[in-house]
Amino acid sequence: MIHAPSTSLHIHYVIKEGKVDELLGHIRDILNLCAREDDFITAIRHRSPERPLELTLYELWRGTREEFAMTQGTRPYRKSYLEASRPLIDRVEVTWDTPIQIWGEFGPLG
Repeated sequence: MIHAPSTSLHIHYVIKEGKVDELLGHIRDILNLCAREDDFITAIRHRSPERPLELTLYELWRGTREEFAMTQGTRPYRKSYLEASRPLIDRVEVTWDTPIQIWGEFGPLG
């Protein structure tokens, strides 16, 4: 069981043909900035060779979704990332979750 509140974002991208490397660069850049944040726990990028134009990003943050929106949602680098990545993507789906249990290097938290 996680004692400290946390939230996760599961972001699934469908990327425009020829734009994968450019989007990966933008994601790398924003995650390097996110990793400096006190509330950041981890992020994982996933790709499948069977779906070369799809990418999944998982981010785990300390705090609630509302706290994330108030702090991380206002970061200028996040706004820049959204503006730069939007033309590279055909579709994006974002799911917010509240982790209830973690195994491995980052668990248990709190």
